[in-house]
Amino acid sequence: MRVHTLSGLRDVGESRPRRCVQIAIASVPRCAIVTACVNNSRAMLDPTDLRLVFQLRPAEPGDFPFAEALTHGNMGGYYKRHGLVWRGDLFYASWCESENFILEADGERIGMLRITEEGDSLHIRDVQIAAGHRGKGAGTYLLETSHRWAKARGLSELQLRVFVDNPAARLYLRMGYRVSGPRLAQLGSIRRMVRPV
Repeated sequence: MRVHTLSGLRDVGESRPRRCVQIAIASVPRCAIVTACVNNSRAMLDPTDLRLVFQLRPAEPGDFPFAEALTHGNMGGYYKRHGLVWRGDLFYASWCESENFILEADGERIGMLRITEEGDSLHIRDVQIAAGHRGKGAGTYLLETSHRWAKARGLSELQLRVFVDNPAARLYLRMGYRVSGPRLAQLGSIRRMVRPV
């Protein structure tokens, strides 16, 4: 684990320098950074900061059944409506190729994020939130985290795919994603959306 300390930083109106510690977490692939800032030797926490509500950790082998059940449960209706068949073997193959993360709140698994790097783009393969935890900022948190990671990796865009009738597309639009390219007819009614980093 590497720890880098930056000192002497100031925000406008601060009388004393701020010390920030950035920690590159070894278990998170390619440069995920956690920043803790201390003003006047006391931690300044923002109660509206979603990072205080949610914890995102790398997935472990035992998380796969949770991730598959959550994804199938959330996406099964879309697959059926668009004439697609859910295949657990394909989900597992995709899982093995992705960087996978589990979202927790108060120690409970409530969601997951799956990403892959594709050229100069970070592909968000899955953002899944459990029923009962939607509409509380979890999806926004995962998208913002993905954006920070893409920036830290020096990538130029984020991309994702969404069924045309999935209400999550409204969140993606609010977060700066735009429809790019034609619908992929061979996969059903799916739109590709991109956002610059």
